[in-house]
Amino acid sequence: MKKQIIIIAILLLIVVAYSCKKNKTDDNNQTNPPTNNDNYTSTANFFAVNATPMQTYTFDASIGGVFTTANGTIITVPANAFKTQAGGAVVGNVTLQFKDVYKKSDMLLNNISTSLMWSDKPLKSAGMFNIKALQGTDELKIASGRKIMIKQPLNGMPVDNNMNPFIFQINCDTINGWVAPPNDSLHYPIDSVYVSATGYVFSMFSFSHVGTEGTWGNTDNETFFAAYPTTTLVLHSLDSVNTNSTEMFLVFSTVSSMVHVYRYMSDFPDPWAPLGFQCTAVAIGVKGGKLYSSFTPITITANLTVNFSLSETTTADFKAQLEALN
Repeated sequence: MKKQIIIIAILLLIVVAYSCKKNKTDDNNQTNPPTNNDNYTSTANFFAVNATPMQTYTFDASIGGVFTTANGTIITVPANAFKTQAGGAVVGNVTLQFKDVYKKSDMLLNNISTSLMWSDKPLKSAGMFNIKALQGTDELKIASGRKIMIKQPLNGMPVDNNMNPFIFQINCDTINGWVAPPNDSLHYPIDSVYVSATGYVFSMFSFSHVGTEGTWGNTDNETFFAAYPTTTLVLHSLDSVNTNSTEMFLVFSTVSSMVHVYRYMSDFPDPWAPLGFQCTAVAIGVKGGKLYSSFTPITITANLTVNFSLSETTTADFKAQLEALN
């Protein structure tokens, strides 16, 4: 009896060992793909979860402060820089919320396209940022005659003397894009960009909030792509764009630009695609809580139509592919 028990125990150990081996590898001795544990309610939820987090800085309103982000952006806030929404003085501590975005991958994850409002023409970006000032839960505005200076590093790129300030806006049809600050210096100072040997200094004189976030600012060259002829690039989905809530982006290879291409029927047409440029069409969608995507390299030629189809992925794999496009 004792001998039988020992034999049974040995057999059980062999079965367990074999099962563990089969769980680790498939029949081709390849590691099984990781389980997709993502659970998103929509594509919009994916962007909300994966957007760059805000950094916070607290200081005395009467003193101001200078703050440097992990990306090397320097924020200079003068003394008495803020007023309440009603125009009252601000006394005591103020919290500044701020995030800076330089990589094309982060532009996409924040769902902030480098394109003009209305026309969707692409822009060459030197970096964007989001800024908001609070006292407690109350939003503040910049006081008259004061400005916040945001110095953006070159990040290894040569100086571009054609950089100018732009502010992100959303119109009533939820179409969004960048606009130049109003040219009305007789009534109030205009946001400006000073080009230095080490970076770009964005001087902000007022906030222009988008939704629950703060103000998005961007240092851009509007004339860069104007030097190239354009064509209509059509990105055609072979899947149901409604089922997947598909969104489409073009990530350019040789310039800091990432544009959101909006859907029409089952297509994503871009009438301002610059001829000859290399880019990657990045599509992303959510179905059944899972993430789907496709990465399609493109060299833009005249009247080009490109088909694409989404496949299930994980957030980690999607981000790894996206990072490779920076």
